Amino acid sequence: MDAPALLPAATFPPLAWFQIARRTGSQVCLHENYVKQSLRNRIALVDAQGATHLTLPVHRRSAETRSVQDVRFTNAAKPDLLLKSLRTNCGSTPYFEHFFPEVEDWAHAHLQPGLPWLDAALASSRWACHALGWPHPEVSQAYQKGDGWDDWRPKARWSNLPATRYPQVFEDRLGFVAGRSILDVLFHLGPEAPSLPSPHGNSDPAPHRPA
Repeated sequence: MDAPALLPAATFPPLAWFQIARRTGSQVCLHENYVKQSLRNRIALVDAQGATHLTLPVHRRSAETRSVQDVRFTNAAKPDLLLKSLRTNCGSTPYFEHFFPEVEDWAHAHLQPGLPWLDAALASSRWACHALGWPHPEVSQAYQKGDGWDDWRPKARWSNLPATRYPQVFEDRLGFVAGRSILDVLFHLGPEAPSLPSPHGNSDPAPHRPA
């Protein structure tokens, strides 16, 4: 049996984050140092040129701390920048109109100067879990060294992960672009997203959707 995973909080992370989180006992670590240029605040999308990332602008509240709990959005945080990018790159996907209003609500509620990045990240992963019909992993406020866990907090672990192909709107010119945000998966697949097979050791025998 796979060891429980210790995951970073992340903003609309890739499907692999959610598949790994389904292992029994997995937790999201809220007591870690913030890692720049990682899935914590980079939303992986696809545009007509290929893989792209939308980085949400954040800063630490104090130079003396690196804790994720002290990270705030800067004055450059503007909901419309994210929403415009999603409309441009994902607007022609089959389920965009179904999910976009809820993402829009998330952006206006959380993506504002001075608000905590961590609240936005957890709200995004909880929303995606609800859309998938999967439970959100527990969150851990305690310091974890990583012993006894399958530790997914290091940035390097998220590079070149195996991924199951699904149809993408730019696939005819780009081929399949793996490792994209859960938004890309849900916009393309809608209710079929939970049926993608996982290479990460699901503990649930089958995905389900709430009635």
